[in-house]
Amino acid sequence: MEQTAYGPVPIRHSFVHEKGIFRFSLISGALIFLALTGLAIWLLPFSIPIQVSVLIHTLVGLAVVIPLTIWQLSHWLATRKARRSFRKICAYTGFWTMAVVSASGLVLTWQAMFGLYTSRFWDQVHLWCGIAALPFLGYHVWPRAKKAVNGLNNGLNGLKANGNLAVPDFGPGRRHMWLTSTQTAVVLVATVGVIAGIYKAYAPNFSHYRLPADYKLPYGKDPFAPSMAKTVSGGPVAPELLAGSKSCGASGCHTEIYREWEAGAHRWSSEDVAFQGVQAALIHAEGAPAARYCAGCHDPVSLLSGYKNASTSIEAPGFKEGSSCVVCHAMRRVDVQGNGNYIWGPPKPYLFEYANAGRAASITHFLIRAYPRQHDLDYDLTLDKDTASCGACHKQFIDKEINHVGWVQLQNQYDDWKHGKWNTDPNPAHRLRCQQCHMYYQEAPTVALADPYDMKSGLGLKHRNHWFAAANQWMPDVIHSPDAKAQEERAIEWLQGKKYIPEIANVWPQGPVLPIRIVAPQAARPGEQVDFRAVISNNKAGHSFPTGPLDLIRAWVEVKVSDRTGRVIFHSGELMENGHLEPGTFVLKAEGVNAEGQEIVRHDLWHYVGAKWKRAIFPGYSDMYEYKLTIPRNAEGPLTITARLRYRKANQYFMDFAFPGKHLSTPITDLSSDRVDVPLAGSATARAASSAKRGKMSLLVPMTKPGLQK
Repeated sequence: MEQTAYGPVPIRHSFVHEKGIFRFSLISGALIFLALTGLAIWLLPFSIPIQVSVLIHTLVGLAVVIPLTIWQLSHWLATRKARRSFRKICAYTGFWTMAVVSASGLVLTWQAMFGLYTSRFWDQVHLWCGIAALPFLGYHVWPRAKKAVNGLNNGLNGLKANGNLAVPDFGPGRRHMWLTSTQTAVVLVATVGVIAGIYKAYAPNFSHYRLPADYKLPYGKDPFAPSMAKTVSGGPVAPELLAGSKSCGASGCHTEIYREWEAGAHRWSSEDVAFQGVQAALIHAEGAPAARYCAGCHDPVSLLSGYKNASTSIEAPGFKEGSSCVVCHAMRRVDVQGNGNYIWGPPKPYLFEYANAGRAASITHFLIRAYPRQHDLDYDLTLDKDTASCGACHKQFIDKEINHVGWVQLQNQYDDWKHGKWNTDPNPAHRLRCQQCHMYYQEAPTVALADPYDMKSGLGLKHRNHWFAAANQWMPDVIHSPDAKAQEERAIEWLQGKKYIPEIANVWPQGPVLPIRIVAPQAARPGEQVDFRAVISNNKAGHSFPTGPLDLIRAWVEVKVSDRTGRVIFHSGELMENGHLEPGTFVLKAEGVNAEGQEIVRHDLWHYVGAKWKRAIFPGYSDMYEYKLTIPRNAEGPLTITARLRYRKANQYFMDFAFPGKHLSTPITDLSSDRVDVPLAGSATARAASSAKRGKMSLLVPMTKPGLQK
């Protein structure tokens, strides 16, 4: 050591010390890069370079955390006995703050790689501790950096000028350590730019996707008319942007929700054989562009990608996803006018988002968890609270463009709910939204299958189910849908009102959705005429029952009267051998007609100009049907009257049309039933027995003319 005006300095630098300074330079450069990219990720908009920054930021952070910790400890050991000063306090504060930054960074990296989501708490800790460390470390380091760059170099120049051969040599590493740090940071930033540029050059680019040159526009300039659906650009989007739901179900993402959606009606809305049959008939009658009318809701992937055209296949790649994850969750605006009245905008893609498997897909999933900001912005996560998103499709009309006559309202679940008891109850606590019933909470079997966003929002393993509980107990088996048997069982359980939903149990009544009651006299005599009624109440449905295409669906009452010997003396609502209902059956349906007044029974809506009548039961109301029976003189009492409300998804006319020569019928589900025993001869004992069996049930509905009753 030689004593100089600048203090003791080494005559010759140590090679080991030189290596230490060089390592410190690399660590410092890495820290500068981490600070710059951290601020960029926080402040700059979502882009390819920012996503690459997230990846390189993570890798550099992992690489530097151990060397940084070792250097900090060794530095502390070397300086811990130095005189206490404000600069030293800043150094200690920066030291512990950086320790928290390192620890929180490791936690976030682990969560992004192996967890369901990154914790907002740790994200905020990492961000604000990183910001807080900057002034403390800057104040501690800057004087040394300035001295190293200026003062020491000037001092060395002065020593050389005096001719002293024992030149204090701080070594090139120390003289240039801040230059090395800067160079390291610049190289890392340049690496981000190079990788981002290469990715952009080779990444899929769907911005130039256009309609085919011969795309037909018979309904005006709107490429998707007569559907009401639109895109934010007004033009088509590549089918790859509309499909790809499988990636949402990847491990660690929305795995359980994807499985539910895959089995549900929204997934197979385009594959539905009834829809396919009607679409084929519509194209035959009106041409391929007319199929756009249905496609906004049934086949949005094909519609918005321009595949509903005469010269191409009308089914786009990915059409089997029906209402895909991204179709529903990336709607930018919805309108309850119906007929698919929504505006759809493609989400901004993450790196490798269109890779469905492998390491590339793993990078996508890591980025979504580590940097979820854009994912949260692009995918609407409030659909479970927004009934308008249901109304965009669950409300339908037909206009002159299709029926060549004029506007006619068709199915309308949304307005039924809007004006019904479940939305207008004076007590807000007694109101229910569509999603509270049809997307009741479901619990994931394990934490690994839980939904990330519901976990973050405090629901634990619970999430809104994506089976979309509803009434189609036929289609899953026909199209061999995943989990078909279980989905059919869920539909039957739903139709019969057996599904218990804890979160709305205090509002939603128990028992059948539509209980049926027989209102009959307490006694009768052989040879006389007996009047009795079947009364159906809409006890639980949030909309009219039946709902949907009422020209297609069939709900009816089957009534049977037999005497004590089992002899059937009256029967209504029986299925004939050809699968049709016998004449005179009490049927809940709409009798739509064409321009010639003929009934619409094949769902050929392009002929639909109005309805002769419609019989469906509004929420909270009842309907009844009266039967008249002359009791045979030789009947032996008591008479047993049974009634059951039956349901099937399609009438036999449609089935014979859609599946010619196959003699197929849709399965029948009994929704509710009732039984009454009516004693004969009118004795007091018989009346007492009847009253004991039925209690006061026969008095619940007065014996009035049939019609709609509250």
